[in-house]
Amino acid sequence: MKHLTSYILHLTSTIAIAIALTGCYADEGNYTYHELDAVGIDTIGTGLQAKYAIMRFDELDLNPNVVFNGQIVTQESQAPLDYLWTMYSAVSGTGASTLIDTLGYERHLKTTISRSSGNYYVQLTVTNRNDSIRQFWRVPVSVSEVFDGGWMVFYERADAAGYSDVALVVNPWTKLNSLENHCYTNLYLSTNGEMLKGKPIRCLDIAVSLGPGNNYIGLCTDYTMVGVSENGIEKALDFNDFFHQPPATMAPTWYGEHGSGVMSGQSSEILINDNRVYTNTYTYSATEGRTTRFSVPKTDNGIGTLAAWNSEVPNTLNYGVIVYDQTNTCFRFAAYNGSSLERFGEQKTDAAFDVNNTGMTLLMGDWGKGLSQGVGLRPYDYLLMAKGTQRYLAKANFSTTQANSDNIGVGLYLMDNLCPDIVNATTFAASHVGSFIYYGTGDKVYNFAYDSNLPATVAWTAPSSDEEVTCVRIMKYYHGAVYGYGMVPSSDNLVHIATWNATTQQGHLYEYLINPASGILDETSSYDYSIPGRVKDMAWKFFM
Repeated sequence: MKHLTSYILHLTSTIAIAIALTGCYADEGNYTYHELDAVGIDTIGTGLQAKYAIMRFDELDLNPNVVFNGQIVTQESQAPLDYLWTMYSAVSGTGASTLIDTLGYERHLKTTISRSSGNYYVQLTVTNRNDSIRQFWRVPVSVSEVFDGGWMVFYERADAAGYSDVALVVNPWTKLNSLENHCYTNLYLSTNGEMLKGKPIRCLDIAVSLGPGNNYIGLCTDYTMVGVSENGIEKALDFNDFFHQPPATMAPTWYGEHGSGVMSGQSSEILINDNRVYTNTYTYSATEGRTTRFSVPKTDNGIGTLAAWNSEVPNTLNYGVIVYDQTNTCFRFAAYNGSSLERFGEQKTDAAFDVNNTGMTLLMGDWGKGLSQGVGLRPYDYLLMAKGTQRYLAKANFSTTQANSDNIGVGLYLMDNLCPDIVNATTFAASHVGSFIYYGTGDKVYNFAYDSNLPATVAWTAPSSDEEVTCVRIMKYYHGAVYGYGMVPSSDNLVHIATWNATTQQGHLYEYLINPASGILDETSSYDYSIPGRVKDMAWKFFM
């Protein structure tokens, strides 16, 4: 019993000592305590909405109040706070975009929204640098597209040589019933987050479907070709996606359309790649988009180097594609869905020129005034040709009603004595209504009335002598029904002139209404847009 009592006393003493030691340790602690900074985001009285619906490339202006320890922050330096604005998709799950855009680093957000159409969240994150605690505020933003019509401009970027991009000009002259005046630039990069490699060759909106939004735009460079969505400029097709069996070498030199869109099964998409000719015959649909692809290349039968050209608007079932052999100075055709490129039939001796042996090099071409207009579109091809230092304007009728027409060459005009500086021409456009062509050289655009036998006149001079005319296009569209029923704004009445200033590294686009019969410009009103690059091609963006 005595032993047990001693044990209890010893245990009690041990516990007492432990408690005493613990009490001494707690008393000697050196922790400090402080109240957390109070950070809040307040939208009351700021005019901010619960949600936003904007058009793409509109400016979004968000200016919430941020409160730090009971005081509204009016200057960034007043509080140890960092700001981050981000934008991300409000849609989750399979196929949803995971891209998060950084929009800004200041409390007040004022920025242009370039994301394609969709539903998004725009979020502000406020971080306290003292303790890294964050506060969040977000607002739903719905973005709609504005790209359902306008004038496309395809250019080599000034800030990235060897890369291309596309702009869209929307104004009352380029889009029916539009009250807007805007030039949206660098659309490919801002939409897809990557640059388009290669120098521009051609941009083309082929109306495979007469239903809006069902088509794609082909962007062809000297490196690749992509298809982008008609209303969003989002990449939908890579080069290989255009083919049933992609070619081993990717080397496009031309992209075009063949057919006027008024005969069933008549039209084809054309690509010249690695000097081989590919066609994609399609049928129009009111509800579906592109469902066909390029087939195997045409057998060339010993053809030489091909020009960057094809006859685009023949209104006939006789030919499925028409190209030009620079080496053998002759035109070649393949029948619809035919497998080989053939010679045309023997031509009359009194033809203006022999399509089987022109003796000339094809420099540029455009379709223009022909046998008829409107829905029954049957234009001629107008071709700037070279024979040594001489320059000729050749006029060809490929809308023939006979498979072996013997009078395709209907006109040939020597230009040397009538067209100033024609040997240095950089661009060429033919009128579909009047008997004239435009050509650009240096800082000038000339008007050549080929049937008058009179010298070409200066139609336009750039505001600066440092500006070089790089592209001229007259407002028109290859599709007979779309063109004939008045769906093309300012059809035949508008000229687009693009220039490049190598000194300032700046491009420009000028637009003027013209007299469609004479080509005389009305300089009392115009549009002038800055383009961030050297323009190579322009075309109307299909819209119904």
